[in-house]
Amino acid sequence: VLTNDSTPALTGTVSDPTATVVVNVDGTDYPAVNNGDGTWTLADNTLPALTDGPHTITVTATDAAGNVGTDTAVVTIDTVAPNAPVLDPINATDPVTGTAEAGSTVTVTYPDGTTATVVAGTDGTWSVPNPGNLVDGDTVTATATDPAGNTSGPATAVVDAVAPTVALDDVLTNDSTPALTGTVSDPTATVVVNVDGTDYPAVNNGDGTWTLADNTLPALTDGPHTITVTATDAAGNVGTDTGVVTVDTAAPAAPVIDPVNGTDPITGTAEPGSTVTVTYPDGSTASVVAGPDGTWTVPNPGNLVDGDTVTATATDPAGNTSGPATAVVDAVAPTVALDDVLTNDSTPALTGTVSDPTATVVVNVDGTDYPAVNNGDGTWTLADNTLPALTDGPHTITVTATDPAGNAGTDTAVVTIDTTAPNAPVLDPI
Repeated sequence: VLTNDSTPALTGTVSDPTATVVVNVDGTDYPAVNNGDGTWTLADNTLPALTDGPHTITVTATDAAGNVGTDTAVVTIDTVAPNAPVLDPINATDPVTGTAEAGSTVTVTYPDGTTATVVAGTDGTWSVPNPGNLVDGDTVTATATDPAGNTSGPATAVVDAVAPTVALDDVLTNDSTPALTGTVSDPTATVVVNVDGTDYPAVNNGDGTWTLADNTLPALTDGPHTITVTATDAAGNVGTDTGVVTVDTAAPAAPVIDPVNGTDPITGTAEPGSTVTVTYPDGSTASVVAGPDGTWTVPNPGNLVDGDTVTATATDPAGNTSGPATAVVDAVAPTVALDDVLTNDSTPALTGTVSDPTATVVVNVDGTDYPAVNNGDGTWTLADNTLPALTDGPHTITVTATDPAGNAGTDTAVVTIDTTAPNAPVLDPI
């Protein structure tokens, strides 16, 4: 017998309805009642209060002829209630589980008053179905009753039906085994990162962030990779987010530096969105992000002299840096010349000299510019009939030669138009 009654009633069977039945407990005899129907009874509270634990019971039946039959059994007293069961975190759908005293009967009570009962296994674990109508904040109660009939106090758990929120930002990196980070709303949630179909456990830092350490991932190929991060809270609710990690280990091409002079801003082209860093001869730098069309410009430091070298590199958004590009400062203006002209052609051709075969030559006549041809041989030409018909008289002509670095040289001369024929000569008498 196992009971939580310290003065239990005892019963048994006896073959002789007239036999005298005596029960001996811990060395003391207690007369029992032969019920005459094949059973005998020792009434409740006949025994003194027995201590918890096993007690050897011997029952003796003596018939009228003095023949004696005996039997022995153990009555175990257990008046100690089991500990309250442990309820695992509960969500709205998964079975309700926990642990309790092995062999105890666990009774789970749901918010609507319904119950579910199960016997805890030999390892103490137990599980009952989720009723399917639980909502966030509901309270579920469980008690454990041991085989002796002692019932524990209640254990309670509050239903958590809200999934944690987790986030991962898109990443562009030149690290093929990058560290990944993000946010998670539950400091106890388990965070798992899936990259290209493989799961990698991340660390929940407990401060609202999670981290997958550098070099945890295998080397990823250049290009986009879909990343899914999953946060599972203690109740089994799951939150997910998806992002793209783009690996770019290719350095951009070196930027192009336009010709540089001693005063104008320094310009050029580079990979759109890359950060261009220009280094001046004195070691100072200037940085700028190349525009969508690849163009960029930085200030001229103002202390450049002819022959100085300026260097530029481009670093793309992934962190890859190009090789250097260099440009030599050209701070000397080209020389250009135009002689005074006297002509009877009202749309005259104009010519002159220029020291730079790549310079752009422009002729200004009476306030209007006319592009001339740099012949590349030290001369320039403004073709006949390029100018409009000029009136008779002097016209100030300014010629400007601008080299690729933006240095400009000028010269000024006078073109005089005279289309009036002289009077006929007078012949003296012959």
